[in-house]
Amino acid sequence: MDLSGRTSGRLENRSNVFLSASLMTPTSSFPVRIRNLSSRGALLDGTVLPLANDEVQLVRGMLRASGRVAWQDANLAGINFDNEIDVGAWVRRTEHSGQQRVDSLVAAVKRNVAVSHSGHVAATPTLRSISFELDQIGIRLASMPGMTVELGEELIKLDILAQSLRQWAECAER
Repeated sequence: MDLSGRTSGRLENRSNVFLSASLMTPTSSFPVRIRNLSSRGALLDGTVLPLANDEVQLVRGMLRASGRVAWQDANLAGINFDNEIDVGAWVRRTEHSGQQRVDSLVAAVKRNVAVSHSGHVAATPTLRSISFELDQIGIRLASMPGMTVELGEELIKLDILAQSLRQWAECAER
């Protein structure tokens, strides 16, 4: 029995995973989590999913697998791949050329050190500099390919926070 309560006649084992990915259709892109994976298919979890029989492409980093939605029920969908995939490659930790920079920026934030847009550690963060950085992050995210409506709503929240910080900075400077 799978997570949807369905019994399955599949012949191969699936790896239970929790991986972020995108599910692409010819007209849309959906952020999904891969819940389990085999060389011939996957169980996906997402707030919005294409319907059964829709042609799709599952994307994780540089990896892509074309297939078709076998079934869709609420926030779960089963995908059958057109060709076998290398499960090991899909579950391996994905890193990109900028990963080291991202890791160092996250470490700086955890140490409560301000970081400028250029990636340099700033002296002391101010409300105004934090607001500016949030604005710049929002601009970069909004211009990325694969931007979804769901992410756009989160960017609006980010912008509201940046505006609030700017207002607090102005009050503090008076």
